[in-house]
Amino acid sequence: MNYNNVSNVKFNGINGVNKVGDNDMTFQEQVDEMLGKISERAELEVPEYGDFAPVMEFFPNLDKDTDVSKYGLKIYKMPKDIVKDPKQRYVEAAVYMPAGDYKADKIVAMGHKNEILKAINSPEFPEKLNQAYRELLNIIENQ
Repeated sequence: MNYNNVSNVKFNGINGVNKVGDNDMTFQEQVDEMLGKISERAELEVPEYGDFAPVMEFFPNLDKDTDVSKYGLKIYKMPKDIVKDPKQRYVEAAVYMPAGDYKADKIVAMGHKNEILKAINSPEFPEKLNQAYRELLNIIENQ
């Protein structure tokens, strides 16, 4: 299995991505759309200080050759007994199995609200997220 494949994208180095199947969006376009949505929601829903409901966005896996049903990104706060800083936020990438009974996840950014917004809106973040998804896909497929 080629673990450089993620969703409906074939990572082919310098040439970018190839569209797969009948889908009009590449994996990268799906990632970019999800990042735009979560950035807008974080501006509105993530407070500078204290608790809040996690902010989550997902997109479906269109590559039927992988064991993943969807990809996700979540912004959340750890419980107070684990992280005492009431301003600390975390950004977690995740891949989910079809039945939803198992996922693999990884923290891809952390900091105060302005720091996580800066991270997810940076030009480098989509590639960092793609790398995380490749690693998580490898974990799922080799469990």
